[in-house]
Amino acid sequence: MVALALVGDGGTSEGDFHEALNFAAVWQAPVVFLVQNNGFAISVPLAKQTAAPSLAHKAVGYGMPGRLVDGNDAAAVHEVLADAVRHAREGGGPTLVEAITYRMEAHTNADDATRYRGDTEVEAWRAHDPIALLEHELTERGLIDEDDIKAARDAAEAMAAELRAHMNQDPVLDPMDLFADVYAEPTPQLREQREQLAAELAAEREGTH
Repeated sequence: MVALALVGDGGTSEGDFHEALNFAAVWQAPVVFLVQNNGFAISVPLAKQTAAPSLAHKAVGYGMPGRLVDGNDAAAVHEVLADAVRHAREGGGPTLVEAITYRMEAHTNADDATRYRGDTEVEAWRAHDPIALLEHELTERGLIDEDDIKAARDAAEAMAAELRAHMNQDPVLDPMDLFADVYAEPTPQLREQREQLAAELAAEREGTH
């Protein structure tokens, strides 16, 4: 079994990231650390996060392999990750992979990306859209045609529509589930709280009839 741990470039500035790499390297844990480097930790560019030539270079300090890959090249990412997973399965320990990509949109709805980058920079990256690049590569190889592309797009939109529909549905929750699987053996306090809530819910139901 191999674990895949994903983090953004901003997350590499957190202490937990470095502790995880050190722990994994010392114990030769079967982990692949994948850093999605999209250039900005919300609004802070990578140049203000690290002085290293790349985030992949940080692997050297922890005694593990570091790989740098074009994150917009799906085939290259697959190949690099497959090698890292194989390395971990064979007992070689962890690998740090940095995938260079770009965040096209703002970080959140509250983020004004125009404060820290220009439209020219964003437009330049549109030519590196990973989906468009993959479509072109597969078409050139004769592996897919326009009908296949349309079918894939339609299937993706149908999946997205179904997901949006489910997200807009309020789930039916049972308040008593709060007490399930908290402890193997419920504590006296937990049992007391459970009984109190059960009594309140019963009284509420009786009051509605």
